[in-house]
Amino acid sequence: MCESRHPLAMSAPTENNAPRARPVLLVVGTALVACASTLLGIGGGAFLVPLLAAWGPLRMKKSVGTSLAVIAGVVAVGLVAQLATRPADISWPLVGLLVVGAFGGAPVGRFLLRILPRQAFRYVFAAFLLLVAVRMFGFIPAATGLLGRAPRIDALQTIVYSLGTGFLAGVTSTLFGIGGGMVIVPALMIGYRDLSEHFVSARATSLAAIVPISAWGTFLHWKKGNVRVAFVPRLLPLAVGFAVLGVVASYWLEARVLTFVFGPLLLGIPTKVALAKPRANVPDDDEAAPGAPS
Repeated sequence: MCESRHPLAMSAPTENNAPRARPVLLVVGTALVACASTLLGIGGGAFLVPLLAAWGPLRMKKSVGTSLAVIAGVVAVGLVAQLATRPADISWPLVGLLVVGAFGGAPVGRFLLRILPRQAFRYVFAAFLLLVAVRMFGFIPAATGLLGRAPRIDALQTIVYSLGTGFLAGVTSTLFGIGGGMVIVPALMIGYRDLSEHFVSARATSLAAIVPISAWGTFLHWKKGNVRVAFVPRLLPLAVGFAVLGVVASYWLEARVLTFVFGPLLLGIPTKVALAKPRANVPDDDEAAPGAPS
């Protein structure tokens, strides 16, 4: 009789020195990331990619594609919850410009992901996480009102700024599997005083933009075989419930409080990602080679 295996343990390594699949931790961790994602409007891939790499365990590039697929489902549910609670907080004209820019940037991110060697990609990803952590702690000053009090969709500077922000979000989304909110939320708050003073509006607008951005990035990764599809239906059920919780909590919990929770995590993760040793082959990972860096 054949032994049954947990669905998320399908990539458990056969070699003793390789990391073990930890399906329970991965499911719970993904749910917490989903809550943070909709609570902050950031996508959440900065946390999910390392979790998939460590507890999947998946190669970093497959972690990026799989992260985007999960994030796409999470933010879609989060957007539905947002529309059911406070739809007026979403600036749809800005969403449109951000998405157009992101669709142009996503192929660039995919190209960079393809040409970067695995270990070099680890260093770039670690540096990006470190920058995000420093920004969360406020060490990088956030000059607000750079473009004025509120965005004017008929103003050229708003169009250029939004398209540029979207382009950068598309690049980082596809390259790092983060959804794009890590770029969009700070950019909106820096650009416009109203959005800086009303974080919920910046968060809701980012959340709406992340849905098509992450879906497009997922499609590009899926075409290249970088999405471990079997993981998605196992991770989403608990995650979507926490995604709804994040939307509701965003209206009574101050975002600044979360800095002390997520900031230290983002300071620790880059070091772990950058210094991770090459690991042995992972079964069912068609990119893996024994002893090759991940």
